[in-house]
Amino acid sequence: MTNIANYDTYIINTNWATYYAQPSVQYAGGATGLTQILQQKYLALFRHSGLDSYFTYRRTGVPVFTTGPGTGNGQRIALRFMYPSSERTNNSVNYNAALASQYNGQDDINGVMWILK
Repeated sequence: MTNIANYDTYIINTNWATYYAQPSVQYAGGATGLTQILQQKYLALFRHSGLDSYFTYRRTGVPVFTTGPGTGNGQRIALRFMYPSSERTNNSVNYNAALASQYNGQDDINGVMWILK
């Protein structure tokens, strides 16, 4: 049998009653409640569902992250992946057409995808 994944395992002693009793965790309803649900979804998906947590963050803006110079992107979190270099070389006509129609001709990680506009 081949081991195709390496997952880190951590044991965290947690008192769930204390966790759920926190005002910031208790469901508040309305827009605040929706934000709470999205934050819990992010925590549940993080490191367990590939890029789902990133896609949910990108779509909703929740959770709100404090960013700093360590992002290497002007203190911003990237909005999209750049096209792979193979698209540039093997499919240049469609690559350039896609950039022109969506991103003003720039393959930029900060370009806003049409689905997010």
